[in-house]
Amino acid sequence: MSSRILIVEDEVLVARDIRARLERMGYIIAGTAARGEEAIDLALSETPNLILMDINLRGEMDGIEAATKINEAASIPVIFCTAYSNDEVLQRAKVTSPFGYVLKPFDNRELSINIEIALYKHKVERDLADTKQNLDATLNNVSDGVIATDACGKIFLINPMAEKIIGCEAGAGFGIGINDLFKLNAFESGQAVIDLTSPETFTYWKQFSGIRQLLTRTDGRTVPIELSANFLNTDSNLTVITLRDISQQLGYEATIQKNAFFDGLTELPNRALFVDRLNRSINRRERDGQQGEFSVLFIGLDGFAVINEGFGHEVGDKVIAEIGKRIRESIRDDDTVSRFGGDIFAVLLDPVDAVAESIEACQRITTAVQEPFVLEDNTLNITASVGVVVNSGDYHTADEMLRDADTALNRAKTDAQGSYIVFDNAMYEDAVRFIDRKNGMQKALVEGVFDVHYQPIIDQETGQLSSMEALLRWPHPKEGMIPPEEFIPIAEATGLILPLGEYVLRKVCNQIRSWEDMGLEGFRVAVNISARQFETDVSALVQDAMATSGIKPSALTIEITEGLAMKNVEHYTTMLEDLRRLGVNISMDDFGTGYSSLSYLKRFPLTTLKIDRSFIKDLHLDEDDKEITKAIIAMGQSLNLATLAEGVENEAQVKVLRDYGCDYIQGYYYSKPIPAAEMTEYLRNLE
Repeated sequence: MSSRILIVEDEVLVARDIRARLERMGYIIAGTAARGEEAIDLALSETPNLILMDINLRGEMDGIEAATKINEAASIPVIFCTAYSNDEVLQRAKVTSPFGYVLKPFDNRELSINIEIALYKHKVERDLADTKQNLDATLNNVSDGVIATDACGKIFLINPMAEKIIGCEAGAGFGIGINDLFKLNAFESGQAVIDLTSPETFTYWKQFSGIRQLLTRTDGRTVPIELSANFLNTDSNLTVITLRDISQQLGYEATIQKNAFFDGLTELPNRALFVDRLNRSINRRERDGQQGEFSVLFIGLDGFAVINEGFGHEVGDKVIAEIGKRIRESIRDDDTVSRFGGDIFAVLLDPVDAVAESIEACQRITTAVQEPFVLEDNTLNITASVGVVVNSGDYHTADEMLRDADTALNRAKTDAQGSYIVFDNAMYEDAVRFIDRKNGMQKALVEGVFDVHYQPIIDQETGQLSSMEALLRWPHPKEGMIPPEEFIPIAEATGLILPLGEYVLRKVCNQIRSWEDMGLEGFRVAVNISARQFETDVSALVQDAMATSGIKPSALTIEITEGLAMKNVEHYTTMLEDLRRLGVNISMDDFGTGYSSLSYLKRFPLTTLKIDRSFIKDLHLDEDDKEITKAIIAMGQSLNLATLAEGVENEAQVKVLRDYGCDYIQGYYYSKPIPAAEMTEYLRNLE
């Protein structure tokens, strides 16, 4: 049965986006709340399986306070979703014992993994709590064994439960010495026999009640017990001894221990136990001055999400369990294999003679994983990528090794799927730079540092301004202007492209309205929309941005790339038709670099084809570029689409384009992209 999720988010569009994502993942939405009070009411009335809680909410109550009140009234796991991650917020959030903490923006895989982990963790905790409650009830309802002895250690009272624990017949213990009825051995060693009549023993018990011992029954079996003694009369040494069979309790504790350090699906050590063993390996060498190397292999399955989505999580779990077994069989008995969660495994090879030994282990593992999986009527083929880190004394904590192993794994997934990559310092520097750029972008977005420049687009026939393209710029306070080709890919990879795209769209719409208020109008502004943005309800976003700013749809052009549109023709046809119905223009950017056919182009509700700058650069010199450009213009004309050449820099290019009948020109020949203030002066000078 699908899990029911309550969404608590005060941004309508974000809430709508999250709802759409979750529904596509197969979850049921129990409700949506924008305020803390609403969240509490819905949580208690709808009792969802999980709450996705934004920290910053409308009203006086934030998400942390709302989660606190919900926790006081009900056991519902909460995952915090926020764009902020400062220490103060984290410390407040910790108090509520959240089941996850996801930074906005997040991708679908990250969100799904966090939800599934939270749901599983909550189920485990609930099951363990139920088990403990049942066990406690059993132990509490069964009377303890009770034995009373006189000054000579002879038994004068023994109850049925004590007889049951000891294994003697009813009444058989009366009048005999307690040491003759059973023996006690030290719980830890099981060797030293304890004299129950010795004054030293009684003194020890008086100081420490509830001591664990091993009791040897009358039939020779040993039973773990918890034992206490109380003096009824100090002068006469009358003593009451209580016995409790703790066999079940020890089993329960073992279960708790197993759940704490082992993965329930594969029965392999979990992350906590792996980290402990890795730290032991590091500390042992530092403490003892040992020479030699050991290594960590970080293993990730390639495209495993497709199996869960295509065949279901039951099949996915069987595959994960089998892969864990295959990895275990591919390494030495003394090495450690761990499942970190999801489709990630880790291996500790200790010791290794050289890097080559780690590589050989990688080859055995990848070969074993690649063997086809036959499950019922399905044959599945899976590959694994491996990141390798070798410690020759350079690492001092497990976190350092795991960090670099993860970096190497990510590089392997990008560059060498189905194989391995050994970590080097260059990867670390790239990763640090990536994180630094991501953090810088998050800060710049919150502070509104990003700027939009505008590049004029000229009508070939009239020589006048027809429209312009909005281009994002990042003026870094220390590094100056960072080019889009450096930060846009990072935004795409991290999901920051979603808030960044919305930021640009709204900023452009507001700027158009500002120009209209100045009497500067009659032109369109083109805005680029990323592929990630089309995974959301982009038409709703565009409609809201236009409505909020009050601009006319005819003033806006949405640009998409050819490669984006061809990834999923059916999906993008629907999305583009929705946009076109709003009244905005649709332009296909970078045309000629993809694989569009005439039949596909006819289906898209386009208004403009933009000829990629790679064909324009040497247009006046290269015959092939001329023929390609000429063909694109002819194709556009046959489909009643306007054609626009970008990257035009000289008169010779302009002449060729004019001869071929290109409608519009964009490039440095007329103007570079300029800030809004300069564009305002540019527009005023046209009047």
